[in-house]
Amino acid sequence: MVMCYSSGRATADWMLSTAYAADSPWNDTFWKHERFNMLLRQARAELNEAKRCELYMECQRILHQEGGVIIPMFANIVEVASRRLNIKNPAGNWEMHGHRAAERWLFAS
Repeated sequence: MVMCYSSGRATADWMLSTAYAADSPWNDTFWKHERFNMLLRQARAELNEAKRCELYMECQRILHQEGGVIIPMFANIVEVASRRLNIKNPAGNWEMHGHRAAERWLFAS
């Protein structure tokens, strides 16, 4: 058994490819599913948005039913800012602006 934290990702492909694809170095459970990986590659190349969404949903169904992961909770992250805060180069893909808030946030006087 292993426990890890995978921060959210901006797209379904990014999350599924990072944590669950057979060839991902961050596939903590070493889960390999031939159909899942085929659908993931197919979704990545699909130009029709509705069809791509269906493919990613099927990937998630397979992961839910047959995957090697237990998700005990989802983080509830709340960020607050004031008008005194001058945020430079915001990055919304991870909490606290890509974990670089200390570098990017400046307080206006």
